[in-house]
Amino acid sequence: MNLKLVFLIIFAAVSVVHLVSLFFKQRLFQAVTKGFLMPVLLAMYVFGAEKVFWPVVLALVLGCAGDIFLVRINVLLFFRLGLASFLLGHIFYIIALFEFARPFNITALLVSIAAAVVFEIVIFKVVHPNKEMKIPVIFYETVIVAMAIFALQVFLAQGGLSGISGTLVFAGSLCFLASDSILARFTFGSKPKYGDFLVMLTYLAAQFLITLGFCALV
Repeated sequence: MNLKLVFLIIFAAVSVVHLVSLFFKQRLFQAVTKGFLMPVLLAMYVFGAEKVFWPVVLALVLGCAGDIFLVRINVLLFFRLGLASFLLGHIFYIIALFEFARPFNITALLVSIAAAVVFEIVIFKVVHPNKEMKIPVIFYETVIVAMAIFALQVFLAQGGLSGISGTLVFAGSLCFLASDSILARFTFGSKPKYGDFLVMLTYLAAQFLITLGFCALV
């Protein structure tokens, strides 16, 4: 059994335990398992990638930092630190994606930018952040949408649905859009009973799909 598969199994197991603990509101298990998720995924990437790209490594390290900070999401300082960590993580993902996005599909680029503008306007109105957080939320939205646009370019450059690595990365970027949009909505509005579960389910899918996709990109 290779190490990539070993760490993949460990990640799946820890993810299930974490999601179950979220579903049943077991805060101790939530806190403990959350800190293990990204390190295990990082190990899977390092031991399983055809070629290790340091921007991906840094993105996963920052994801781990963001996870830890957001354990105390109700404390404004930790929320900001978590937001900053994930923002930098997305930027490093963009840097990594840029290597595989060329040649750019100009038509898709223009259409996706137009769609991104509409998406940002809708999300901003739905999230409705307070005055202090309006600029950070807009900036964060712009960066994560840019990541999805670059992921789309990688998807197209890798052959569309026939290229598994590009498909995984693009699907992961869409999961990130969903996860961060849900988190923003719940942070600045009311949170349903299983809100944390939904955020982490889409977040874990995002990180896993993107990492798995990068494992095959060379």
